[in-house]
Amino acid sequence: MSRRPRALASSTLGWLRDSVLGFRRAQNDPRPEAGLRPLDLRLLPAALAAWIAASAAVHLPWTAAARLGWTAVIAAPALGLVLLLMQRLAGGAHTRLIGWCRHLLLHCVLCCLIAATVALSAASPQRAAEEAGWTEAVTSEIPFEVVVRVNGDAQLLDRPGFDGEDRLLAQVSVESAQLPGADSAHGAGSSEGAAALGAAAVLIVSVGEVSADSGSTELVAGQRYRGTVRASPAESGDRATALLFPFGQDGLTALSPDRWTQFTAGFNSLRAATVEHAQHAVADGPALLPAIVLGDRSQQSAELRDAMLDSGLSHLSAVSGTHLALVTGALLGMLRLVRAPRWLTLPVLLLGTVLFVLLVQPKPSVIRAAVMGNIGALAVFAGRGRASFALLCLCVLILLVYDPWYSVEPAFQLSVAATLGIILAGQRIKEMLDPWLPAMLSAPLALTASAQLFAVPVLLPLAGGVQTYSVPANILAGPLLPLVTVPGTAAALLSTAAPWLSAALLWCSGWAAAGIGQIGRAAADMPRAVAPWPQGGFGLALVGLYLLAVLILVVLLVRRGAWQITWLHGLVLGAASGSLVALMLPATVWAGGGLPEQWRVALCDVGQGDMLVVRTAEDAAVVIDAGEEPEAADDCLDDLGISAVEMLMITHDHRDHYAGAPGVVRGREVGRVLYSATSGWDAAAAMGIGEEVPTVRAELGQEGRLGETFPVSYRIWSAYGHFPNPNDNSLVVQLSLYETAEAPAGSANDPLRLLVTGDLEEELTAALLRQDRLPQEVDLLKVAHHGAANGGLDLLKSREPAVALIGVGEENRYGHPDQSILDALAEVGAVTYRTDLHGTVILSWEEGLLSAVRLPN
Repeated sequence: MSRRPRALASSTLGWLRDSVLGFRRAQNDPRPEAGLRPLDLRLLPAALAAWIAASAAVHLPWTAAARLGWTAVIAAPALGLVLLLMQRLAGGAHTRLIGWCRHLLLHCVLCCLIAATVALSAASPQRAAEEAGWTEAVTSEIPFEVVVRVNGDAQLLDRPGFDGEDRLLAQVSVESAQLPGADSAHGAGSSEGAAALGAAAVLIVSVGEVSADSGSTELVAGQRYRGTVRASPAESGDRATALLFPFGQDGLTALSPDRWTQFTAGFNSLRAATVEHAQHAVADGPALLPAIVLGDRSQQSAELRDAMLDSGLSHLSAVSGTHLALVTGALLGMLRLVRAPRWLTLPVLLLGTVLFVLLVQPKPSVIRAAVMGNIGALAVFAGRGRASFALLCLCVLILLVYDPWYSVEPAFQLSVAATLGIILAGQRIKEMLDPWLPAMLSAPLALTASAQLFAVPVLLPLAGGVQTYSVPANILAGPLLPLVTVPGTAAALLSTAAPWLSAALLWCSGWAAAGIGQIGRAAADMPRAVAPWPQGGFGLALVGLYLLAVLILVVLLVRRGAWQITWLHGLVLGAASGSLVALMLPATVWAGGGLPEQWRVALCDVGQGDMLVVRTAEDAAVVIDAGEEPEAADDCLDDLGISAVEMLMITHDHRDHYAGAPGVVRGREVGRVLYSATSGWDAAAAMGIGEEVPTVRAELGQEGRLGETFPVSYRIWSAYGHFPNPNDNSLVVQLSLYETAEAPAGSANDPLRLLVTGDLEEELTAALLRQDRLPQEVDLLKVAHHGAANGGLDLLKSREPAVALIGVGEENRYGHPDQSILDALAEVGAVTYRTDLHGTVILSWEEGLLSAVRLPN
């Protein structure tokens, strides 16, 4: 090769390296302002192109995704030819415009190549599944036989099956299938015809539907199972291609172990021994130690999971990049202590990462953490630790090429957003805090605040709102995490070889884990722990305002005094800050003058469920049903300013009426629980509220009086337990609301009469009416069964309530409320309020006049 082509090739490669890969060593830049340019943005266009292509490809049919990929493949060389032509025409005239165009075209070529790779990576498994007939089999209603391998620990679902049995959910790979219409030679046990090999699916089984030679009824990670299933397609964009449900009486049968099963059995034994040894820890230690060390949340109660989520600490109880960073940091420290040679650093870190991934199981979230950790280790080993932003972009590229479905996963989005916040604003915030706070406080505060800045938009749909106390909770809990992760991981590795040492390490780590749990519970119990975010266009406008304010704030932090703030910037920052503060305050502070002074009844919006609040004092009430979600029940009572519940009435044993009870009890004094249900139902255990609250079954004819400021009397009209249909065992109770405290029950003061019927169905309602066993006077009626048609019309037409209340979820799949119910209410002149249309409705009663307002979101 002549000198000129060799020099041209060398300069072109150097320019390519510096322009696209961003490997220029900024530390050699003699300019004093070089330290103010810590970000390398040259991989950002490629990362964005990969993310956009992946998000589109996973939602498209494989043919469309493939067309997208091949279009990008064709575009790349075309742009490359344009680039070479520009270089040839430019010759020695390297003007600024020509240079800028060359940079732009080169980035476009790289973006096209990356987008093509990602799109084709998404199309390939979808094509294989469709050509094998898997897609057609999933959409049909014909059962077929499969062999699946469980990829990780199964999760116990909160909702039992229709038969009342507990159900397990597991991520599985479909190794082979006897698809409908396929040749028997290509059966489930055959290696031929297994074109659906590796298809991801979600398996949902009842505990009794799993069998093995050992008698185990659990799905074991790494184990293969055979059985007949019926399938339904998963939603577009899901990594899983189908939902699988066992069909028939045989259920699933465990197959004989293969090499992978035997290999994973060793790690399963380590996990099982770790969970067993953790049971000796104090307080929440037995539940949180397996979660923090192994990512196993099966030991956590629903109450603890909700508390960790509401407090913003749920990321600590799931293995992530932070946990891997702590483990690799401990390995680095050990290598330095023993003065190991530098060349040994990378192999030890890689080996430690592999073992860590296998111990906590190779789930997508763990693989994501491993990639991030390995790139960080490579940066340290290569002496390029300053290129944080370039490393983040490189991590995004690698993960999306490996698995395009990461692009639509909230956990991946949250990880990238939090890391981006730390990179952009973390150091600047710390520098601002250093003069005012000691380093041990300024560093974690800066880390948490910067991560939270960018994580909030991702957390909104997950948590349903803003986690008000997330920053202080993370500051307090953050220093405790290394005290759990590092010794806990060591204990897990020693759990079978040295069980006594493992148990001792876990007992010591359990104190730190218990501290994390206590912080989470305390933050979740504080008022307005999760501030609901407004829905609709207003909510989207607030998101846009918030993101704009974050962008302005980050630019101000990075450029410091080099960028002048204008009145417009100040207006955006002030509006965003004011909106967040207003959302975090109780609704009574900002909802147009607050709650009505004489409000008496609230129909709470808890989704597809029932919850009524009848006020008995300034901050006390009777609560009738609690919906299904504890957070929704807790938020409604917080918005109403209720800190004491004189009585919680549960109408019957369906989850959409009782499962939210922990949210009612959380942080409040509860006098007692009065319930009706099918005979044998254990109310306290089912609701998970403990034995500290007296729980009694209602009796027919039972009466009582509650409240002083706003007196209420009640009478039980129906409370059976022998009907096979739980709806007919519903508690039917009438509450009489008196206007003043001087008007006790039974006085001449005409009360406001509220009738609650749970989910009582038509036949029993008609029988009670014929026997004159329902009250004659009804002013307010909580319509039975969310307005379902099986509630019947007899009660509506015979009692003609002035106001009808319907607790119902927006766009629910049951078709509630039925049009016949709405038509009957209109015929009798009732004003109907529905939570799907009106949200939480507040009814006031003053001087004999009833009025209603809507509680703002």
